[in-house]
Amino acid sequence: MPPAMALVSFLTVDKKGRATLPEQVRSDLGVRSGDLLILERTEKGTWELVPASLVPRDQLWFHHPEMRKRLEEAEADFAGERTTRTRTPAQAQAFLDRLKRTRRKRS
Repeated sequence: MPPAMALVSFLTVDKKGRATLPEQVRSDLGVRSGDLLILERTEKGTWELVPASLVPRDQLWFHHPEMRKRLEEAEADFAGERTTRTRTPAQAQAFLDRLKRTRRKRS
């Protein structure tokens, strides 16, 4: 892969502190009107624009590393057909109760 060409672009800041990103920069960052960007200070003391997205508070659990690990394990279990099926809610509850008792005995 050939080395990336350096691209220099100048921004003008208006009285309210606003600047418009050139079309090529927006395209390279993959951002559109209304998207969020993080302006992050680097270790070198420069600033870096990073595309960002907000996660609603009630969905933060899904992005926790432990939950991501558990979801990956569950997906692997499904793919490997390591699952248990129940036909009724009562059977499902009985199965879950057996799992709880098994875990308590091991503790």
